[in-house]
Amino acid sequence: MLRYFKGSSLQASGFAERVWRFRHRHFVERFGWEALRKPDGREMDIFDTDEAIHLVLDNEGVILGYSRLLATNAAHLLSDVYPEIMGGRDYPREKSVYEWTRCVAEPGATLGGVEVSHMLLTGVAEFCLSAGIEALIVETHPKLVNLLVSNLWEVTPLATPMVYDGSLVVPIHASPSSAALASHHRGAGINGSVLELAAGALNPITGETLIAFVDRAHREPIAQVSYA
Repeated sequence: MLRYFKGSSLQASGFAERVWRFRHRHFVERFGWEALRKPDGREMDIFDTDEAIHLVLDNEGVILGYSRLLATNAAHLLSDVYPEIMGGRDYPREKSVYEWTRCVAEPGATLGGVEVSHMLLTGVAEFCLSAGIEALIVETHPKLVNLLVSNLWEVTPLATPMVYDGSLVVPIHASPSSAALASHHRGAGINGSVLELAAGALNPITGETLIAFVDRAHREPIAQVSYA
């Protein structure tokens, strides 16, 4: 299931070290983002603040997927690291708009009968709907744009695609919806919530108790068995 941590609660949970090493293994060792390489094998940056949202997909403590959301009304990657990909254009920076970064899943892994890459994307959509996050700013490859559009996200390019550090990147504004979540459910075979919210978890926008958008948990389908 997908766990939600905000800021220092990640450290308190005991997941922080596993998250930093998971990020390093994938983004540095797997994808070759050498600028992020650290001698201790822990990938973390100045944006891992008390306001950062960490979404951790795990199976009995073993991390299988991860995403980070950053508030756009504070410092984030598009504002402070590569603003040039916007070509001087403005983009929404509001408390209900977050930047979606560091999204990665363990290739080939499944959880609850579902590919973890699908469960992670579904969980991000469900978390946004649960928290009242209206849109995500994403700097991504056009392939993700096609995936989101095919799952009924409302996607608007914010600038023309450009090559950044050897990769094609386009900044987009992507809005989830109940229709998009239902599309993810149908496509991935998910039949309930994939969020696992700790007791007392607070909504990052309102500060009130966070309530899952879907009121029943996903359960792996039971295989049908026939007897001769």
